[in-house]
Order: sequence, then C-alpha cells, then structure tokens
Amino acid sequence: MKILSTILYVSLLCILFVFMVRYGRTGPPEGMALVPAADGTDPFYMDIYEVTNADYQQFIDANPQWQKDKALTSVVGDDYLSLWNGNIYPKRQANHPVVKVSWFAAKAYAEWVGKELPTQAQWEKASRGGLTGKIYPWGDARPNNRANYDRYTDITDFKHPPTKEVGSYLPNEYGLYDMAGNVEEWCRDRLDVNDIHGRYHRIRGGSWFDSTEDIRISRRSQHPVDDGIATLGFRCVLPSTEQKSTKVATDIASWLHDEMQNQFDSARYSVSESFTAHADFDTKLDEIVLNNTGYPRTFERELISVLQEVKAERMASDHSSKNIPFEASSVNRDMILRMWRLYLEIHFEHGDKSVFEKLGLFKESVRENINAITMQNGR
Repeated sequence: MKILSTILYVSLLCILFVFMVRYGRTGPPEGMALVPAADGTDPFYMDIYEVTNADYQQFIDANPQWQKDKALTSVVGDDYLSLWNGNIYPKRQANHPVVKVSWFAAKAYAEWVGKELPTQAQWEKASRGGLTGKIYPWGDARPNNRANYDRYTDITDFKHPPTKEVGSYLPNEYGLYDMAGNVEEWCRDRLDVNDIHGRYHRIRGGSWFDSTEDIRISRRSQHPVDDGIATLGFRCVLPSTEQKSTKVATDIASWLHDEMQNQFDSARYSVSESFTAHADFDTKLDEIVLNNTGYPRTFERELISVLQEVKAERMASDHSSKNIPFEASSVNRDMILRMWRLYLEIHFEHGDKSVFEKLGLFKESVRENINAITMQNGR
C-alpha cells in the first residue's frame, strides 16, 4: 500500500510539473488551485473563491460599459446589481460573492482577468476534490456546518440574500471553498435545448436558498443567459489555448442580432394580422433597436452611410463592376441587422473607445464582410 501511495504521489507531481512547464508557471496563480488530471482530462486551475463584490467592482471601474447605470438591460437583465448603491457594493460585503450578474457579464469579467468560466465537467471534477461517487464535496455526511444553505426566511429573502464571506467554511481536498451552497455558479455550457423563451446556461453548486438535496454535486440546473438573480454567482478557471470559447463581444452581438430579428418578425406579423396598427410599426422598430442596442434607431443612418462609402470604394476599384449607384433605399431590414451585428461586436470589444472610433473600426469590418452584409437571401 505504501508503494502504491508513493507511486500515485510521484505521478501527481509529474503531472503538476508538466502542466507548469507547458504554461510557463512555477506554481498556481494567486488565488487559484490546481485541479489535477484524471480520467483522461487535462489539469486546470480554478479560483479558490467565488468572485466577490470587491473583485467585481474593480471590473466595472475599469470597464464602465458594465456599470449598473450603463449596462444594456437586454444583456444583463432588469435586476442587474440591484443590491448595490449605484456602482458601489453593499456595505460590509466586500468579500461576499457578487450576485445578480448575468452570464454575459460573468463571461466579460472572466475575459477581463484572462480567465474563462468553467465547463460543467470542470466544475464537477473540481467540486468532488478527488472523491469518487460522493454526494457532497466533503463526502456523504449531511451538510450541517459545512455549507451556507437552507437560509430562506421572511427576513432573509431575495431582497436581503444571506450570503456569507467566501471561505467561511472548510475547503475541499483541492483547496476550493463554497463548492456547495452560498451561491450557485454559472458554467460555460449552454443548455442543449432550443427553448422558445430564450437561451439558458448551466448553473451548479446550490445556494443559500437551497435544501440539502439541492446542494448535491450531481444537481444540475439552468438559468436565462441575460439575467442575474440573488442566488447566483460565479468563479473562473484558467483555460488552455484549446479551451478558449467565443469572445463575449462576438457572443453578445450574435445574441442581440437574433433577438432583434425575432422581435422584428413578431412585430411584422402583428401588423400583418392587424393586431397592431400599421402606423405604430415604426414606433415598435424604434423600441426594438433602442432596447437591444442602447442606440436610437436614427443611428442606423451612420451604419448605412459607412456601407455606402465601402460600396463606393469597391465599385471604384472594380472596373468590371456595373457603375450602378448604391442607394440607401436598397438597404433592407435584414442587411441593417447584419450591420448591427458587426457594430455591436466592436461596441462591446472596444468599450473604451468613442463612437467615432468605433465607426472607424466598423468600416474596416464592413470592408471585410461586405458580401455577407449585402447578400439578399438568408440571415
């Protein structure tokens, strides 16, 4: 048995050494713990603690577009950081997990710190702490004083969530705290179901609200991607190059494009069926654009103007093309939505730039994607 233990220990050290050499590190990054390789999966680093209010405030201070009064409701939900006083977290809760943060906002934070949201597989592997077939991160014993759970009362409700400081309970064998209870945690995985009510992502871990049954490692749940609640937070992992997913700016732009397309189709159908007066159609379009982009619909003139400039450049350099003027009237709603998709990706990726600078970057993107924008069929 002693020989077997020695072999396992040496093997673990070898894996750790290879991982550190591969990523150029001499030890775990600050505030992270190593989750070793097992069952054919690669090792990775995970945050020891859930992301705190103080952590998140640093993020919104550096990225004003994610501040409470500036973030798009279509991306963060109506209740985003509603427990905060403006952009200041609640008193004496610096080290409590941040809550009421949508998946998009959590993903943006993760990218800002050079990390990623964990996959479900990573989260479960980390939560088990090397234990196999156990109910909780510490084993099969009931939670008792091992987690913050089952705390809902008339006083400690969703307006006054009884979260606790991260690290208030003992960690699991990997040194990870609050893998059960306190707050549920966003995962990278999208729910593999097309739901007419929107897009959902997986959440794991259970929260202060949940029962002993609901903080089990095996429990899976999901939540709308564009909404945050008082029982839900997140932590990050350090991804390998192969594990990196779509940039949040690209993901948000695609999400908003599809949302606007669906809302536009719904508005058009409502008019065609006489549920909505035709005279109100433009007003509805104004609302759709403003609610999903934060820009007035008149801004579409800027997008069309850029498209006209690029088309003119292309026609001037292409002597074989027909010299037919490109008129704004030839731009249909689908083309405008495709331009919004390109512009919003720039908007979220370069939140520190002025609108003028963003339009300059948008022009470069239009040049690269002109054929996709002007196609007449498909989306």
